[in-house]
Amino acid sequence: MATKGKLELIGLAAYLEDLALAGVDIDAAVGKALAAGAQPILKQMDALVPKDTHNLEHHLEVDGPHRTGNFSYVDIGLMNADKETAIYGNVQEFGSSSVAAQPYVRPAFKTRKAAAMRVMKDTLKAMGFL
Repeated sequence: MATKGKLELIGLAAYLEDLALAGVDIDAAVGKALAAGAQPILKQMDALVPKDTHNLEHHLEVDGPHRTGNFSYVDIGLMNADKETAIYGNVQEFGSSSVAAQPYVRPAFKTRKAAAMRVMKDTLKAMGFL
């Protein structure tokens, strides 16, 4: 299992399509909104991640924005971690038979998703898209 999650900008497909048809380049705006929206989640992950070795917190970051067709997203979590760090991150997130879970990815998404959506909306609004 991965110790990261995706943040997607959904629910605005028809509106964004209308902007694209009007000749507005929205790809950059969507990327900026996703990157901005990832910050509250990343900050919460950093607050929750176990600090015993500080290795996990040094690998928490946002990767993206990425595009696959018309789908844009960012990954948030452990990035560019070596194998041992990735395994350790999974054990901390999900626990094992001998280690209690200390989740930091799932709770961060759960508690900061609304804040991320507000930041994305505010970013698009500031750029004149909403």
